[in-house]
Amino acid sequence: MKSLSRRISETSKSVLLCSLLLGGVVASARAKVVVSSDRFLLKILDRTVSLQDIGYQLRNIKALDCIYDDALVIQFFRKKFIQDLDAFVRKFPKGSEEEVSAFMHANEEMLKAIRHFFKILRYSEDQKSEVSASLAQLIKESTKENRCETDILYKDTLKTNFKSLIEMELYLRARYGGQLKSTGKFETIRPSIELFVESLDKQFTHEYYW
Repeated sequence: MKSLSRRISETSKSVLLCSLLLGGVVASARAKVVVSSDRFLLKILDRTVSLQDIGYQLRNIKALDCIYDDALVIQFFRKKFIQDLDAFVRKFPKGSEEEVSAFMHANEEMLKAIRHFFKILRYSEDQKSEVSASLAQLIKESTKENRCETDILYKDTLKTNFKSLIEMELYLRARYGGQLKSTGKFETIRPSIELFVESLDKQFTHEYYW
């Protein structure tokens, strides 16, 4: 785990964050992403996902990677996902529907990864994992100390869409943390998460807005 504080109590803060990530379930990049115009890209169950939604989650993933780069979300989707998603948002056409459609069809693998990400996000939100006040406070402190993306913060708490990402992390840790603890290696649990995502992909209907 990357140090959560470069100046104060590095070891104790790292242990505390990990315990709070686990305990929250039991108890219940600097670059800013700017999307000048919005467009719906897909629908998952009854909820649409827009380019702006993807931009917000890109910001959130960058912040999570800065705060806690041993996060299961980051490890499962891999760090390259962050780079690829950044490029997808930056290069998304602002022209005609024909250009947008051609771009989407040319990036079907990226759209598949986005679809999987938002399906896990939707599922984990439904599990009602609690982001405790103490965990939110620690994330807030670590964000500032590590000079991470502060746009995930809102007054004395975290923005709602970033909390959703933390809920995803909490869910993955609750479901696979025990198995990971016994092996100590993420790749040993990757097949289990992939099976879960494959099942979820079939369970949650989706539709692209080509």
